[in-house]
Amino acid sequence: MSRSLPLFAAAAVTAIAVLAACGHSDFALRPVPAIVAASVGQPVDRLQEAFGQPRKIDAAGIRQVYVWFLPAHPAGAPQGLHGCEMEVTVDQRSQRVLGYSLSNIGWSSCREVERRMRVASL
Repeated sequence: MSRSLPLFAAAAVTAIAVLAACGHSDFALRPVPAIVAASVGQPVDRLQEAFGQPRKIDAAGIRQVYVWFLPAHPAGAPQGLHGCEMEVTVDQRSQRVLGYSLSNIGWSSCREVERRMRVASL
C-alpha cells in the first residue's frame, strides 16, 4: 500500500493542475439546452455571441422570436438534414430572453449539440 501512495499523490497533483488550467479559460463547450436555459432573463446578445446571427427574426407586438438552426452530424445517420432548431422569445423593449423551445431535426438530439460559450472568469 505504501508503494501506491506516491502514485496516487502524483495523479492527484496532475488532476489539480489540469483543473486549475481549465479554471482560467474564457470559453467552455456546453450543450445547447444548458446555454439557452442559463440565458433566460439575460440579454439576447449572449445567444448571438454563441450561435451567430439567427436564421430569422419574427416580430409580433412586444415580442420577437429568434430562430436558429444548429446543424449536427450524428454517427450512423443517413444523408439528410440533422440538427437542432432553437426558437427564443425575446422582449422587444428590453432585448431579454423570455423563453425558448428546442426541436430535434432528423436523427440529431439537441442534448448532443454543443457550442463554445464565454464563461465568467474566476
